[in-house]
Amino acid sequence: MSSACALVLAAVLTATASSSPLREADADLDGDGTREHITLEVTKPGAFRLSAGTAVAEGELPGVRGVTVLDLDNSDKRREVLVHGEGRFRLFRQEGTALQEVPLPAGTPSASGNGILLCDVPMTDGWARRDKYLYDAKQPGFTDVPQELYAVSRVLPPPGWVPLQQTPGSTDVVALAGPERALLLHAFKPDPAEVDGGWYLAGVAGKSEDVLGWIPARVLRKKVSVDDGAMLGAIVVLPELYASGLKPKVATSFPLLRTRRDDAETVAKLRAGSTVTLLATDGTWYLVQSETRLIGWARAGTLAQGLSALKKAAVPDKRAQLSTLQRRLRAAMPAPSAGREDWQPGAAGLILENEYASTLDTYNFCPDGRVVLEFLVDDFKKYGTWTLDGDTLKLELTRKTMQLGVGEPIGPPEGVEGVRQYSKTTPHEGTLAESQTLDWSEVLEDVKAPSPSYRPRRGTPTCR
Repeated sequence: MSSACALVLAAVLTATASSSPLREADADLDGDGTREHITLEVTKPGAFRLSAGTAVAEGELPGVRGVTVLDLDNSDKRREVLVHGEGRFRLFRQEGTALQEVPLPAGTPSASGNGILLCDVPMTDGWARRDKYLYDAKQPGFTDVPQELYAVSRVLPPPGWVPLQQTPGSTDVVALAGPERALLLHAFKPDPAEVDGGWYLAGVAGKSEDVLGWIPARVLRKKVSVDDGAMLGAIVVLPELYASGLKPKVATSFPLLRTRRDDAETVAKLRAGSTVTLLATDGTWYLVQSETRLIGWARAGTLAQGLSALKKAAVPDKRAQLSTLQRRLRAAMPAPSAGREDWQPGAAGLILENEYASTLDTYNFCPDGRVVLEFLVDDFKKYGTWTLDGDTLKLELTRKTMQLGVGEPIGPPEGVEGVRQYSKTTPHEGTLAESQTLDWSEVLEDVKAPSPSYRPRRGTPTCR
């Protein structure tokens, strides 16, 4: 038998209303309509004899306590018998005139009769990883449901200064956690190449910023400080993920996916009426924790349809979306030439210039969803909001300002044709009802060229 599950199994009971293990019970185990009389006898310390009618099974189990009759899968008529020991279990089901053992996965189990078994496995760092299994009554046996991330929900002090990485294994630092601040561990991503290895998705407790980053598990296990000097000198970049913390109710059932792909496997399906926790977001996808402590990804659009009370919430998170757009832009750009300033994504927003046909348009994107489009002449500006749909930035422009010429026109600036200038100007403001789009994939392709039309500019965008 594989390593058995531990502690108490919360399950659908058929013999009694109590989950306490008993030495005797009556239940229809094989689904033929006849109830079998079930008895458990301790034959010697650490050994037992289980009987169900004429079917008998014997085995070893430390501290035998009793049995529980349960229904792992209420879609069939069968019932299973769980033998309780001290910190271990053994599971049996009736097959004809014999009791067949069903190997249990490792960990502390829980079940609810829907064919799903959850097992909590103790981890090195003092928390329990929740594994999910599907029960196949025809085999019988359990099939593991793969998960990319596991819920942690733990607070602990860091061992000195610890960098929070932008992505698992990255050298880019999004924040520093020092000895005076506790770490909030939200999730764990295992490293398949290292036993007990992996990364924690974490934030810094007590800070107003909700920046999240990744910390290698081996760093948290160190008893000595990391190189504080090197950490304090690290260049901080924009994060990939921001914390959310919202706890809405599910209005319409929807799935949580293993990864940020629409074709990814389902980790869990959320039940209508249950409460979930939004752990993190990149602006397009949200990391969601279910009531059963399973976590997976859902698109922002899925959340808007499936969750209640989100009308006033910032879903999707524009700041996270703008951070993602900037990081993609930086990754697409070639390395800067010698002596030229290197542009880096900024938390304040993005200034993007578009030079074409001897003119220049400047986009000011701000993390609160506002946008200002500046033109080369007459101090002409258009104001509005931006939204992101896939790779398309949609601009809804509602206001304009400019300087209108007054009096006699004067000649255009040297080298500029078709531009009228005036000796005096007066400010003008008006309303707009204009929509524009900007394809971000085209922008990314353009900046790869030796002489691109689009260029990001250092500075703070103006969106008022």
